[in-house]
Amino acid sequence: MNLQKEIDHLFSTQLIEWELLRENNKQFENDVKYKSLRWNDQLEVVLQYNSDRITSATASVNETDIENRPCFLCAENRPAVQRGIPFLDKYIILCNPYPILKNHLTIPLLSHVPQLIGKKMEDMLTLTESLEDYIVFYNGPKSGASAPDHFHFQAGLKMDVLLNGENDLRSCLTIESTEKSEAVELFYDVYNYLKSYQPNEEEPMMNITSFMDRDKYVIHVYPRKLHRPWQFSTKGKAQLLISPGALDMAGLIITPRKEDFDKINKEDIEDIYAQVSMAII
Repeated sequence: MNLQKEIDHLFSTQLIEWELLRENNKQFENDVKYKSLRWNDQLEVVLQYNSDRITSATASVNETDIENRPCFLCAENRPAVQRGIPFLDKYIILCNPYPILKNHLTIPLLSHVPQLIGKKMEDMLTLTESLEDYIVFYNGPKSGASAPDHFHFQAGLKMDVLLNGENDLRSCLTIESTEKSEAVELFYDVYNYLKSYQPNEEEPMMNITSFMDRDKYVIHVYPRKLHRPWQFSTKGKAQLLISPGALDMAGLIITPRKEDFDKINKEDIEDIYAQVSMAII
């Protein structure tokens, strides 16, 4: 059985066994709304209204709060009903009970180590090549990760809007290769280049997506300069609870509040991207 079929089987059994996953996936299928905003024929952003993501979008990532809460990705703290698929003898593939994408997966390391990509890009591409129908993504510890204390990837079924590279709204550095080793090497060239812009950061602020385009590995790296825009923390009518992660940077902006979904416009999106995306020359 290939990995995608194993995952299909995992979802089918977990949806029977796990009430939270079943109810949230039912809500995802029936209640989540989408709206497209276009600048031209090539440039599109899709808004997703998804009330189940409010906890993740507003999660505190300061060190004190992280240290004082149990890690929800460690085995001893996960729900007893949550089961997974071992991967590379060091990860576990889990169904995410708060989906943004169809077949939303979380893939944490078995060990509790910080969210730093380090030498794990080869692992990311090994996962990517095993999941041809999926997009795999990584949120840096200061770029949207709600569990910056425990290393993890995420994945979900592809959407067209997530597969585009650089556009006029935000920076994106694209790596393409038919050879995994070359793609990995090129990624670390990009990593070191971004490190030169942020030498005091343990890891350059960034989000990463990867997917297969026929026989080609595609990596999109979104350089960041800010975790959240000013609209996130302001009060009153100007507030927008938008906390960009990899999918938001790729073009699927998650709005956990209906009022934000209804009122956000192209100028808001342009401003948010301008604040969080780091321009690369």
